[in-house]
Formats: sequence, C-alpha cells, structure tokens
Amino acid sequence: MRVQDFVKKNVTTVNRDATIQEVARKMAEEDIGFLPVVDQSGKAVGTITDRDIVVRLIAKGGDVKNARVEQVMTKDVVSVRPDEDLGKVADLMKDRKVSRVLITDQAGKPVGVISLGDLAERHDEGDVGRTVKEVKEGTTLTH
Repeated sequence: MRVQDFVKKNVTTVNRDATIQEVARKMAEEDIGFLPVVDQSGKAVGTITDRDIVVRLIAKGGDVKNARVEQVMTKDVVSVRPDEDLGKVADLMKDRKVSRVLITDQAGKPVGVISLGDLAERHDEGDVGRTVKEVKEGTTLTH
C-alpha cells in the first residue's frame, strides 16, 4: 500500500516564528499534539509537539509568553513522499524512534501526517506491536 492511499490530508502547520501560546491555542482548537513547522515558503523545517513545549520550555522555567516555536521545535524532519510504500513509514518510526512521520510533496511542503495509531488501523497486530516496541525502546524525547 502506498502512503498516498492512506494519509490524512489537510495538515495544519505553524510558522517557526509563531509564539508558543499561538501553537498551544492551535493544538487545543484542533485537538492535536503535533504540528509540522514551516518556513515562509511553506517548506517543512521541523516539528513541534505538546511534549516539546512541556519538556523543553515549561519544565525548564522558560518564558511561555515570549517563546517562539524555533526555540523548542525538533529540527530533524522525518518524512516520506506520498508515492512511497507504507512499510517505509513503519521502518522510519523504528529507526528514528518517532511516533509520527510527516508526508511531504516534492517541494518539501507538508501534505499529511501518519502516526503509530494510523498504522495500527491498517497493519497486523503483531507488526504494530513490534513497531510500537521498537519506537518506544530507549526514547527520551520523541514525537
């Protein structure tokens, strides 16, 4: 199965210069905990999670009112193209210890996201269990 047959479209993004309060508000409104971070051209330059905000900012006593996304975002973008095989997503999750993979077009612009939960809906229970175990083993701050 190809990623494009499976991916949830209409991904919400945030600019890297947005405030953390803006991001938190957007996450609350959309009931999500993960946002791709984009530059002015719309290209993915990172990701930010609710956990990033808590662990990298709030827990360290950071200034929530003035902090910007680029201060706490993860700069390493783990992504695949829509025409790639869905199995590659599971492999990336295992190898990179992430629970979400960004789907980007040829220009690097986000077009969707696939999570471990999404994979669970499509894969054999044993495969999903192995993927979850490998993603979660030894992780400290992942997405």
